[in-house]
Amino acid sequence: MKRKQKKIWAYLDGEKLVEVIQAALDNNMTVDECKKTLIKENPGHEVTFKVV
Repeated sequence: MKRKQKKIWAYLDGEKLVEVIQAALDNNMTVDECKKTLIKENPGHEVTFKVV
């Protein structure tokens, strides 16, 4: 039985921005570090995360 892979999408003001796990792998970061970086780099915007 194959396991379904989950993805974590980051949304900037409701617009789909990036897939967090892939961005973390590309930048040699943990998912938590990547989330914190996305929030820090976009001040004044609402950054939300959804697991799909």
